[in-house]
Amino acid sequence: MNKRTKHITPLKEAIDKLLKAYKISDKLDEISIQQEWEKLMGSMIAKRTKSIALKNNILHVKLESSVLRHELNFAKARIVEKLNRQIGKRVVKDVLFY
Repeated sequence: MNKRTKHITPLKEAIDKLLKAYKISDKLDEISIQQEWEKLMGSMIAKRTKSIALKNNILHVKLESSVLRHELNFAKARIVEKLNRQIGKRVVKDVLFY
């Protein structure tokens, strides 16, 4: 075995390390959630969503409707579960609706 083959790193692992080093992985997770929001929540909720931001594994969602905000608070656990399942890893630990 020569020197080069001793330290072979799989491409996925190398890319993950690079994303973490440049602190890009959190932003990519946020973008993935934003792209999946309408698919997971439906068009009615997506149309009334002003913004979505992921900070410290907490999803911050600004909504236009206080009634919708109240209703979604009851479904927090299911929303977190659906989002994490769709993303394929545990990214969201909690959701705050504003």
